[in-house]
Amino acid sequence: MNWLLIIGIITAMYMAFNIAANDIGNSMGTVVGSGALTMRKALYVGALFEFLGAIFLGSSVIKTVGSGIVPLEFMTGFGAFIITMSAGIWITITLIKRIPISGSDAIVSSVLGYGLVYAGIHNLNWTTIGYIMASWAISPLIGLASGFLVYYLLKKGFLNKVKNNIGAKDRAEKVFSYFQIGSSSFAALGVGAIDIAAATGVLYVTVGSTLGFNIKLLGALALVFGILIAGNRITDTIGRRITELVPTRGFSAQISAGSITILFASLGMPISPTQTLVGSVIGVGIARGTATVKIDVIKHIATTWIVTIPACIAISASLYFILTAFF
Repeated sequence: MNWLLIIGIITAMYMAFNIAANDIGNSMGTVVGSGALTMRKALYVGALFEFLGAIFLGSSVIKTVGSGIVPLEFMTGFGAFIITMSAGIWITITLIKRIPISGSDAIVSSVLGYGLVYAGIHNLNWTTIGYIMASWAISPLIGLASGFLVYYLLKKGFLNKVKNNIGAKDRAEKVFSYFQIGSSSFAALGVGAIDIAAATGVLYVTVGSTLGFNIKLLGALALVFGILIAGNRITDTIGRRITELVPTRGFSAQISAGSITILFASLGMPISPTQTLVGSVIGVGIARGTATVKIDVIKHIATTWIVTIPACIAISASLYFILTAFF
């Protein structure tokens, strides 16, 4: 079975590369959109903190993705290959289109598709599935409310007092550019924890913790390469296309999304960092005035979120039937 393990590791690395390229925009999109960091510097900072988050915070989410949906006795190396390849294919498609989908949605839906055809509907853990899907619906709403509240309070308590003083306003934005770099780095820790689980969680639980740690380390390195090579595509979409950002707005969105992502990750829940961050950015935009939010972009993103679930279920199930017909 060594060949199957090698193929599983390769597909997990492929998944890690793709999901990191997609999800880096969740931590670094606003810092680029506000001009606090250049794209290149943001990708380097994001790569470092996603790596740290993957290594030190990813274990709880790995267990949920790896064995919380489909019981461990049904998880095989063959299944790990099907699941990670299915999610990776879908993320590659959306990455080419520059659409910030949820990598967590993709991997969980791929696990579900495999579980339905291999383990059977009655053997799936529907309680965990229900919690995960509820988090998908709730996290962007929490992000929206949190982003709105943080920026509204910041604007009312401070920004309105300096809005007529151009010099003071510029100094405030300069100070908040440093705060925003810190909040983006903080958010990247949570994104790394979610991403490593999505990429390696299924394979991790099939090989055991000793070899699993090595796979997690390889996955974390693949996250770094995905960020540095292809992370600019979605970062640009989140940072510049939803609403106009300056450091105070970017900080408000990022500290909100980062706190929510790390909270859910510590609970072992693979929420969507993308949905949370996009919700936070929208909340900040609404706090400025609904006219500043680009509704067409949001509709396009939301549609792809919805389509991701049945698409990955279908890809995973189809890939299972195709491969079992030949092998």
